[in-house]
Amino acid sequence: MAIVALPLAALLAGAMPARSQKVEDGSDAAIGPAAARTVLDLIKQRFGSLDPKVSVLRKAKGAWICGSVNVKNREGLYSGERGFVADLSNGFFGRVPDGPEMLSSRSEGFEERERVRQLYFDLCLD
Repeated sequence: MAIVALPLAALLAGAMPARSQKVEDGSDAAIGPAAARTVLDLIKQRFGSLDPKVSVLRKAKGAWICGSVNVKNREGLYSGERGFVADLSNGFFGRVPDGPEMLSSRSEGFEERERVRQLYFDLCLD
């Protein structure tokens, strides 16, 4: 049985290649490999299980990076790109909230979502 199990395990491992997170559009070249790795690590911490797709990376003021991330929803479908800001000097990452997340100013976490939205508008939009 061990003789059959070992080749079968090796075959199954080869059938499911490990996914390496990367920047979809090559915009990581604009911010450099070290900054890109830090941004990808921050995104992986937050969205690793949701198979994030990262694109449109660009430098902002100081250590701030702007970009877009697309993650899978509960049904396993990509939900659409949303902007994000990341401060590489302190490991801050925030994804821009969508409309329903901003409906009630009394909801938990509203101030932080508003802060991320404002940071994105100030740092990332021309």
